[in-house]
Amino acid sequence: MYCSYCSKLVSEKLAIRRNFCPYCGRRLHWFGIPEVVLSKPILQAILKRKNFLVKQKLQHIEEFYYKEQGVELPLLGMQDALAINPNNIKARFQLALYYIERKRTDKARIELKEILRLEPKDLDAFFYLANIAVEEEDYNQAIKMCDEILAIDHDNVNALYNKAVGYYYLGDFENALSSFRKIIVKEPENQDVLNAIKEITAIMN
Repeated sequence: MYCSYCSKLVSEKLAIRRNFCPYCGRRLHWFGIPEVVLSKPILQAILKRKNFLVKQKLQHIEEFYYKEQGVELPLLGMQDALAINPNNIKARFQLALYYIERKRTDKARIELKEILRLEPKDLDAFFYLANIAVEEEDYNQAIKMCDEILAIDHDNVNALYNKAVGYYYLGDFENALSSFRKIIVKEPENQDVLNAIKEITAIMN
């Protein structure tokens, strides 16, 4: 293409990237001002760039608005996904993790229980419910959730470990020791578990 001011030949790639003539410094094209004659592909590329910039600006305005309102966009996205499909387990799980990260365990628990209603054998949901119970020092509930996991996956070491810890804090050293010993059968070199067994054995003796 040619600059209409200095009549120099300017590459179309340069026109998209800079929008001004590298020789005279005049603007080559600014959306809707035909200072140069553009081929159809280059015009489409510029319009695409304009649409992208407008979209980015609108997203920035939207983010600013919701930030001012105290609402986070990721939360809106997950809520919108569930409004479209309430059985979307993936979106519901992400929402539960969102609440856990922000210490809203009450809401996280609701989402995790809804996941188990939709998928009764979801091990991750049981695992996070156990973690919430531990954080709230509800060790009986934590043990119950671990038992649900072990009923599905008998060799789940994480569930055995959390169950043993729950028994330990309840003062039930016999059951804690029993759970730790089951882990050692599977992981004979697990030093943390070996230390726990040694400590509990010393307490019981």
